Amino acid sequence: MTSIELHGLATLDTHIFDFDFYAPAGDHLVVIGPNGAGKSTLLRILAGLLPLQSGILSIGGKVVDAPEQNIFLPAYKRSAVLQLQTGAVFPHMTVSENITFPLRAHGRRAKNIRTRTEKIIERFALSEIQNRLPSTLSGGQLSRVALARSLANEPEILLLDEPTSSIDAEASIWIRDFLKNQQTTLILVTHNPVEALLIGNSVLAIDSGKIIQTGAMEEVAERPASSWVAKFLDLNLLSASANGLLAEIDGGGSFRLAEEHYGPVHISFSASAISLYLEPPDGSPRNVWPVTITALNDDGLKVRVGMTGPFEATALITQESLHHLNLRLGSQCWAAIKANELNIISSTILR
Repeated sequence: MTSIELHGLATLDTHIFDFDFYAPAGDHLVVIGPNGAGKSTLLRILAGLLPLQSGILSIGGKVVDAPEQNIFLPAYKRSAVLQLQTGAVFPHMTVSENITFPLRAHGRRAKNIRTRTEKIIERFALSEIQNRLPSTLSGGQLSRVALARSLANEPEILLLDEPTSSIDAEASIWIRDFLKNQQTTLILVTHNPVEALLIGNSVLAIDSGKIIQTGAMEEVAERPASSWVAKFLDLNLLSASANGLLAEIDGGGSFRLAEEHYGPVHISFSASAISLYLEPPDGSPRNVWPVTITALNDDGLKVRVGMTGPFEATALITQESLHHLNLRLGSQCWAAIKANELNIISSTILR
């Protein structure tokens, strides 16, 4: 694990990108923003594929790009690995050969290469396909192979550009759960809010080539810098254990589900799907739980309400509802959400 610090400007075609941020060692930083904002460009700068025009980039306290000091460390000498959307596995190499490639490129000994390759193949459940060529694999299998190759040489920084954008749901779940538990410093570009909340512990928002907001995931979700960021992070995400129509939430509380599920799951639901009441509501079947108000952020149109109770969550309510409920910091009330508003995602972590 290692830290990243960037204060610099780069150009690509006619576009100018001005980035300024710091990611501590072990951080899982999610990069979000509209199409064309500069997310992939940021990864290219960090990986050494696009040099800075001015400024400085340090990785682990070591300067790797500083035009004014005539310093530029090429990609193959950096302790970072960039994985593109396609994975870009070598088509003429078998799965096993793809995984051993970065180990050989870095001059590891033959015995060490064999041991490390066997360990990676087992960890990624690739034994049955290790001798096959990429052209014979499914999209999910290719993504696992690409990720296995990226991690084979144990990079200090892993740069990922939408790693689950073009694969099936089952493979996406596996990769998300795997990345969530990685200890390496990770920079992830994604258009998927569930993926962002599941993997990231901090977020960096880019618009028009500039960073408009950065911080802990919870802080940015509670006080977004733009309407785009607010809409993207309009989600709550909880881990739970399901048994039929009941899900016991990790840390406390439970939800009734609309359909039967079993085993470990992730439950996502929109902040705007939560309703708040002064008394426990009657009527249609719904999940109801007591909460204490911890944050009130008013953007002039909507109010984002931070809540604690059996678990932490964020609700999005109207100005009218805020005045009607007379909510203040420390107020106690009831939150409710219908079972059919819950999105259930199975969790399948391979050990």
